[in-house]
Amino acid sequence: SYPLSKGAKMWYTGARHQMKGTLCMDIKLNQVIFHLLDAGASEPVLSDRPMDMDANLYEYFTLCLEKAFASDDGKNCRFLPDSAFLQEMQQNQDFIDLSRRIAGVVFDQMLQYPDIPSGDLAIVDFSVQGVPYYGVLKLNYRPGYTHVTNVMGNGQCSTIAPQRTILPGNPKADEAALIDRANLTIRLIEKRYTMDDKKDFYLSTRVFSCTQALPEKEKLKAVCETAVAAVQAAYPEAAELEDVPPFDGGTETAVELMVRNQAVENTIAVEDVRARIEEQYPLAAPAFDEALAETGVTPTDRVTVSPARMKRLESRSFKTERGIEIKIPAELCNSDEAVEFIHSAGGGLSILIKDVLV
Repeated sequence: SYPLSKGAKMWYTGARHQMKGTLCMDIKLNQVIFHLLDAGASEPVLSDRPMDMDANLYEYFTLCLEKAFASDDGKNCRFLPDSAFLQEMQQNQDFIDLSRRIAGVVFDQMLQYPDIPSGDLAIVDFSVQGVPYYGVLKLNYRPGYTHVTNVMGNGQCSTIAPQRTILPGNPKADEAALIDRANLTIRLIEKRYTMDDKKDFYLSTRVFSCTQALPEKEKLKAVCETAVAAVQAAYPEAAELEDVPPFDGGTETAVELMVRNQAVENTIAVEDVRARIEEQYPLAAPAFDEALAETGVTPTDRVTVSPARMKRLESRSFKTERGIEIKIPAELCNSDEAVEFIHSAGGGLSILIKDVLV
């Protein structure tokens, strides 16, 4: 691992707590090796040794990993039995050689399918609370500009020059694989690119050979929509439900709030949602079970919800035709003492906000 001075540790810890939208985890970096994958070149530039780390780089890669773990674009997958990568990882104990092989496979895909963007690949040997992991972080290039000064005769002239291989300004990987070496599972953030005349994933299908799974945000959407539909079907009249505000979408608000309230440390257990439905909307529980089975979400699933999405779930937004937007905390939407929703004869909706301080 990389030793940090006492001052660097204090700076690093403070910087992490200032960052928003991440989960602070007990991540320990052991080594990071960096490879350059520019499809415009004939071959990749592969490193022969790990990076020399300072506090800035330690923070950068730690935050990349934290954000990858917290991202609701991630999906929890398992290696297929015939995964060539899994066999290589289990047999090859040379981290540098393994990282070069991963980079070579990714680069081959980039050459074969030009839609896959060029980028740099960081292969990270790290642990989370003592559990060993490998991280594969792809930082795709962005076009940008930098300044250039030219000396001409007795004078100099500064200008700007386009750059094709600028790395992301924020510590966030565009594509990532977090490989649990103890349980042989993989958390994957990937994108679809045009391959053989159709959009498809290349990391799960051609690099790691792992199962397909729903991204966490799709799981959350499936759980919410299934719960709402089940409650609405079981209780078609709003009057049959308690604590549901009398306005269009009231059932959605109440049920979505119930789902959100099951979150513990940004994770929602599907079995907890099922238990709350059984408790609050007992007639809807069988329909929830049946519909959920068709979404690909299992009763034992745990859904990771990013801090940013959790924050968005805390309020409901209402916007008028003239552009006036009002955000109301979700729990207050169910309180007649705070907000009242009034239907007009023409089908419109008015909002009466009570106890306004001026």
